[in-house]
Amino acid sequence: MKNIRYIVIAAALTLSFGACSKDSAAPDTVSSTGQGGSLARYTIAGGYLYMVDMRELKAFSLANPTDPVLTQAVQVGTDIETIFAYKDKLFIGSREAMYIYSIASPGSPQLLGQASHVRACDPVVANDSIAYVTVRSGTDCGGTVNALYVYDVTNVLNPIQRNAIALSGPWGLGMSGNRLYVCEGGQGLMIYDISNPQYPSYINKVSGETFYDVIIDKPNNLLICMVQGGTSLYEINGDNLTKLAKIAN
Repeated sequence: MKNIRYIVIAAALTLSFGACSKDSAAPDTVSSTGQGGSLARYTIAGGYLYMVDMRELKAFSLANPTDPVLTQAVQVGTDIETIFAYKDKLFIGSREAMYIYSIASPGSPQLLGQASHVRACDPVVANDSIAYVTVRSGTDCGGTVNALYVYDVTNVLNPIQRNAIALSGPWGLGMSGNRLYVCEGGQGLMIYDISNPQYPSYINKVSGETFYDVIIDKPNNLLICMVQGGTSLYEINGDNLTKLAKIAN
């Protein structure tokens, strides 16, 4: 019965929030209502839907959820890939840079800062002071670097790269408290201690599946992992993960 309950939780989160941003504590003015993976191309925050295509960020008012209204379309750059909401900010990943937008005025996103990096695929997660970005080679994104980049975003007008950790071929990632989870495809799901945020320290990894992205379900102490062949649920037991179930595609 316990595993059935977890399967229901996973299915609900995957279907309802699968392409929205990870849950975050948000200020009264802008609340993040979506939860999903770092590879998402849209997210919901503060009663607005934010979507990215290859060049633009679009904001839609959800005052009437059955009839979203476009309030602004912003030219961001080229090869835009992912979007992640945290409090009153959007972190947007492209193949060549990370962009930070303010949504203090939810219907009119405003560029705050950006940081360039080598050309590669670019999921991103962030909090008030740190942004983590993975870049991966061997894809149509171009580039030859596989790494985890660490950016100091304390001053969002001027993000500064503080660290780079070589990896094999990273995909999506997720952050919860002082732990960072990085999907390394067939190499496994890597767990890092980020008690010192600028210097992630490797703890261990989960093997046996090909991991592409991860959603952190804090209330149920679960990781919902997008893996080859479906979605797998892992219970968090300190720095050990226990596989509970898998939902096949």
